[in-house]
Amino acid sequence: MGPPVGWRPGTTVKPTPAYSARHLDSARAAAYRRKFERSFTRRMSARREHTLVERALTGALARVASETPVLLDYPCGAGRFAPLFASRADRYVAGDHSPHMLEITRTVLEQAGLQRKLVRTTEGDARSMELEDDAVDLAVCMRLLHHFREREDRVRVLAELARVSRGPLVTSFLDGESFKQRRYAARRTRQGKPLTRVLQTRDEFAAEAGEAGWIVVDSWALSSLFSGQRVVLLDHAEAPA
Repeated sequence: MGPPVGWRPGTTVKPTPAYSARHLDSARAAAYRRKFERSFTRRMSARREHTLVERALTGALARVASETPVLLDYPCGAGRFAPLFASRADRYVAGDHSPHMLEITRTVLEQAGLQRKLVRTTEGDARSMELEDDAVDLAVCMRLLHHFREREDRVRVLAELARVSRGPLVTSFLDGESFKQRRYAARRTRQGKPLTRVLQTRDEFAAEAGEAGWIVVDSWALSSLFSGQRVVLLDHAEAPA
């Protein structure tokens, strides 16, 4: 199984962000597992997203020196991508602020016959991870950053991922220049309501990533019309091109 993934003793975990408090309820955590299957559009979007994440993961693995890579999935959520990540990495580490999400991910891996790949789980806030420096070879952080309204928090998450990962990162953000998100922003403005999600241009995202020590290697749009999510492959600023 190889050496265990280490912990950072004494790490201070910040309070759970308001956006994700609902996932501390076991029933609502379980419901999240079914979120991407509720309609034909969502199922098609989920299939497209899986394809793009797999493409980004292939690119990330090509940039990893280790022949037995350890992959961190933070947040793992309800294990939607866990079988993909565990099947492609030598060892899989699941992280989430919700113990229920971690348990669901464990069950998903057991059902896929991949439970032996799960070598560690870590519970806590992504802005303050209880993992040692350079604990893993690559990391994935999907559908998280757009929930943090403050730039400081988004940069902190990215900086933590840069700290714990020796290699590249696959992540995502909501593209404010996509048709769906522009329409959403215009509707909220007409209604006099604030945005409930963070929208960024590609340049804005790249600037925040750069502040955390990353460079953008490549990115892919999920769907300008139906989503606005953009999957991104990042690597450390000092990594070879």
